[in-house]
Amino acid sequence: MSVHPDGRWHLFVASAGSLLSNNAVFIWPQGSPVPTPAARREALADLGYQGAAGAEWEWCEAYPAPDHDTTNVELIASLTVQPTGQEGGARRTGERTCEGSF
Repeated sequence: MSVHPDGRWHLFVASAGSLLSNNAVFIWPQGSPVPTPAARREALADLGYQGAAGAEWEWCEAYPAPDHDTTNVELIASLTVQPTGQEGGARRTGERTCEGSF
């Protein structure tokens, strides 16, 4: 999950080896506050996923221009998920790393 430059929060389920454009995506309206854990659960459910057993959201910051401390920081969250109603087969949301730009 990350905030897009236009201010909208995006939650996507990343699949190994696929383009971001091919992944399941949920987008909150522009100007929405940081989605609550309940809102994130609902978005995942809408996409057919749920958090894996024991999984917790992990947050980090990415610096698109690390040498310039005046650039906006990109806030990224990730969670291990699985298809709704299934055990195993876990995937991560937001497979982007917090190193460099993306």
